[in-house]
Amino acid sequence: AVVSTQSTGFCVTFLINTEQPHQERHDGQQEEQRTFRRNTPSVELVELGEGTISRLLPTGKSQISLLIVCDRRNDVALPVKVVSAQLKELARSSNFQLATVSQSKYKSWLLPFAEHAGCRLIEGSVIAVNFNKKYYNFFTPVNTCSNSSLGNLQDRVTLWFERLCEGSLPRFNLECMELPTASM
Repeated sequence: AVVSTQSTGFCVTFLINTEQPHQERHDGQQEEQRTFRRNTPSVELVELGEGTISRLLPTGKSQISLLIVCDRRNDVALPVKVVSAQLKELARSSNFQLATVSQSKYKSWLLPFAEHAGCRLIEGSVIAVNFNKKYYNFFTPVNTCSNSSLGNLQDRVTLWFERLCEGSLPRFNLECMELPTASM
């Protein structure tokens, strides 16, 4: 079956395999998660905080910062790990800053980005923000496809990043974009 959704000027299509039995799909997903946990390197990233805001979100120069939404309270969620590793590899040869941002500390700052883009704010989401020019783009790891996989997530992150670099993604503007403050 093909499901097509229209949102904010571009169409997203998901192919859904309806023939795979539920138990077989569940077992396959668990095995895939174990493989990804073993094969996905842990990536150490700077965390957005009081001491790093001016470097990661400069107001005086045009720079794109990739902020990966996560919480470091517990073990890093697998989608965050996959997205972080993939973006670290992709952004290696570019002029992007890559960091994590705590959903629990900065939720009130992060929510307007997600709501304005029509997305959910979850761990593994990425905000590509050019603070100087007041625009951003939003990536979310959620796929409404029932047979979504972590390999598919890597492909989607790569496609999103490539489209971000070529300038073919929509640029969302937030008129009231302000520097973040922790909302503990």
